[in-house]
This record gives sequence, C-alpha cells and structure tokens, in this order.
Amino acid sequence: MQRLDKIFSLLAMIAGLSVIVISIITNNEDNRIKHTGNKAVATVIDTAVTQSKSMHRSTNSFKDKSVWGIYQFKATDGRSYVVRATTSGAHIGGTTSIYYNPKNPEQEFYLESDAYGVYLGAGIGFVLLVFGFVIFRRAARRSNRGQDLS
Repeated sequence: MQRLDKIFSLLAMIAGLSVIVISIITNNEDNRIKHTGNKAVATVIDTAVTQSKSMHRSTNSFKDKSVWGIYQFKATDGRSYVVRATTSGAHIGGTTSIYYNPKNPEQEFYLESDAYGVYLGAGIGFVLLVFGFVIFRRAARRSNRGQDLS
C-alpha cells in the first residue's frame, strides 16, 4: 500500500509543479504582451454561459455555470475587434484595459480582468504539491515503521 501511496503522491507533486510552471509561463507571456503591445479599453458587449453537467447536482445548479465576457475594443488602426475572456465573471457594460499585439489582436491579447488567473493556477499547483508531499511523507513514515518492526 505504501508503494501506491508514494506513486500517487509523486504524481500529485508532478501535477502541482506542472500547473505552477504553466502558470508562470502564461504569466510571462501576458507580461510580454502587456509591455510590448498596444493598450485599449475593452467593453463587455455580451456574455457566453458554459454549463458543465454534474452527476451529483441538478443541471440547473448555479455552481455548474460560468459566465465568460465577450469584449470589444477599438485598435489603433481604427478597426474594432471582439475577444473572449479567459476567466469568468464579466458583466455587460463593464470595462477593462486590454493589451494586444497589433499584428494579431484577436489571438494575442491580455485583459486586465484576467489578471488573477496566474494566482489561481499557482495556488492550485501549490495545493497539489503540498498534498503530494504530505502523502509521500506519511507513506515514508509507515514504511519506516514497518521496517523497524521486522
């Protein structure tokens, strides 16, 4: 049993580190766009609702729904672009700063309203890392106690 616990804990630690690394890479990309891109004001013009179906709750449960903002902004070239936020919680009419690559504004952008995503990802990764470490230590202690008894 300790062997399975150790394998599980190592997988949890690897997953946690992976999520942290992905969050850092994403944050670095966002910072690059923020420092090298153009800035505009984006307004929520619509929302998209995604709903995940849970086996344990009714499909109308609020917790299974996310509201994603659809933002519109005017670039320095005078054209208007529409992009979708990567974090939920937008309200129609709300505004935020957007930084975008003028060569590819619909694909390479950073919304200020999405700024907490890096912290959320790093937090989840940290929790997985600590959880894996705790399980690994417990399995190692049980393994050591078993060896002491023999």
